[in-house]
Amino acid sequence: MEVAEVSKFLANTTPFDQLAASQQATLALQLNVYYCQAGETVVINTDSLLIVRTGIYALYSDQQQLLTKLEEGDFYGYQLLLTGLADNDQLICEEDGLLYFLPADEFHQLRYQYKNIDIFFQRLFGRRLHQYKEQQGSRFTLKVSDIAQARKIAISGEQTVQHAAALMTEKRVSSLLVEQNERLIGIVTDRDLRSRVLAVNLPASTPVSTVMTAKPQTIDKHAYLFEAVQLMSRFNIHHLPVLEQGISFGMITTTDVIRSQQDHPVYLIGEIHRQATVDGLEQCSLQINNLALVLGKQQVPAHEAGHIITTLTDALTQRLIKLAQQALGPAPCVFSWLCFGSQARMDQSINADQDNALLLEKEPTGAIGEYFSALADFVCQGLGRCGITLCPGNIMASNPELRMSLKGWSGKFAKWISSPTPEAILKASIFFDMRVVEGSKGLFNALQQDILARTNQSLFLMQLAQTAMQRTAPLSFLKNFILEHDGKHKKGLDLKKRGISLITDIVRVYALANGISEVNTRQRLQQLASQGVMDIKDTQNLSDAFDVLAQLRWDKHLHDISQGHDASNLLDPAVLSGLQRHQLKDSFAVVNNAQSSMKHRYCREI
Repeated sequence: MEVAEVSKFLANTTPFDQLAASQQATLALQLNVYYCQAGETVVINTDSLLIVRTGIYALYSDQQQLLTKLEEGDFYGYQLLLTGLADNDQLICEEDGLLYFLPADEFHQLRYQYKNIDIFFQRLFGRRLHQYKEQQGSRFTLKVSDIAQARKIAISGEQTVQHAAALMTEKRVSSLLVEQNERLIGIVTDRDLRSRVLAVNLPASTPVSTVMTAKPQTIDKHAYLFEAVQLMSRFNIHHLPVLEQGISFGMITTTDVIRSQQDHPVYLIGEIHRQATVDGLEQCSLQINNLALVLGKQQVPAHEAGHIITTLTDALTQRLIKLAQQALGPAPCVFSWLCFGSQARMDQSINADQDNALLLEKEPTGAIGEYFSALADFVCQGLGRCGITLCPGNIMASNPELRMSLKGWSGKFAKWISSPTPEAILKASIFFDMRVVEGSKGLFNALQQDILARTNQSLFLMQLAQTAMQRTAPLSFLKNFILEHDGKHKKGLDLKKRGISLITDIVRVYALANGISEVNTRQRLQQLASQGVMDIKDTQNLSDAFDVLAQLRWDKHLHDISQGHDASNLLDPAVLSGLQRHQLKDSFAVVNNAQSSMKHRYCREI
């Protein structure tokens, strides 16, 4: 055996590429070499790690089901070495090649000596794909519970304002929760006592319920802190009740937030809500790419960064609607501004375009139609100026076909569901991921409930599943990457169209089939697992694959904008580390398996 040749192979094989050259040479001397001919059944050594040097090997289960194919750089046997549990697999050589066997003692010594190698094989065994650890206590990912104390200071609505003032003085707080039968019904602040009691000369015996703010904005203790900032900025409030499972937990104030995060860049949200012109919003939006780069330096995981980016888009939209109404006057009827796709799922990246619409209480005719046409044009053009580009497919509220009453939208969805032609479903699938950004939540809820009451129809689900299978992950039968051109003489893997979108499409089918109102992909998977619709291991694999793909895309976008380029979803796998290539292949394999399972469940008539 040529030690130099084996060492060269190890230097190009993950995870051994992390070893020094001298350590690779030592490892090369510990390997046993076996030449295998096509058609030969490989004797699987139960006390060694098998490493494929050359050739192709088909791995079959004890029921003769093809599990996978192993090629250069792949491994077998680590399962038994890690757990002591053997599978009755059969390995057949399909193309002449060389195999290396690393004895168990040397394998375990390597794991104990090098933590990264141990982690690699543990992840490989568990099919746990997610390599990016969340930063505990990150400035960007603090939760409300990190600053909100379980210190509920409450008063009943029947008690007097004098009692409220005395309690606030005693507890040294500027606000009180107002409860009835342990349920939050309002809040009262020191400002309320000044402006609603003293300023209008009300007696000290006035009940708190008379001067409190009823039905205040609230936030769950497990929400992100930047979501609290968004609420407080949007509604210009300084006290925000915190709930735990719908019950009062405590209160956070603007002072609490500032004290905890003096330099938090998500204060950009507050700046957005303070702007009085579109020019001002445009200037704010110029900071988003810089914010993204800071998030990257802080190693904020992709799914949390997506949540932050989406929150910024929401804030821009909400402020533009307010500015439009300042110019146009109050709306002539109740409305809901809807968003679709990645914005609805809260997983936007920095190259997202607009997908929005208007849901109206009344038919958009006459003066009502003219008002919302003007509002939609103002908002969509404003978002375009702020870097949220106009949708090339015209899925925008400025399109008159996407400004409809509840009856109109219900009829459109009913037609898609009851008469699901492939062409119609292809165009309509994005609309089934929607969320209200501004306006009436009740109107939106009525539409969503109407939709979910209809979607459990086999023909619709079959067509939706077929649409979700029109594209496959870019992985060949031999587990090689299939590269594609982007029209600009560049080749790579489209992480969105051939990865992330495939998972969102798959998960959407299961969610609509089971009446799940959640639209975020990760949360949909959690609900599907908790309801027993999908196997917990399958949902975990899909969630991990989704995180890996999203993280790779996020890293690619950060690299692009740091170089002054437009963010692209096309990734050249050659720039990845060996571990990342393994994870990417595993992610694509998970997607292909999930598509097969979906086809079996929803497309049996095909």
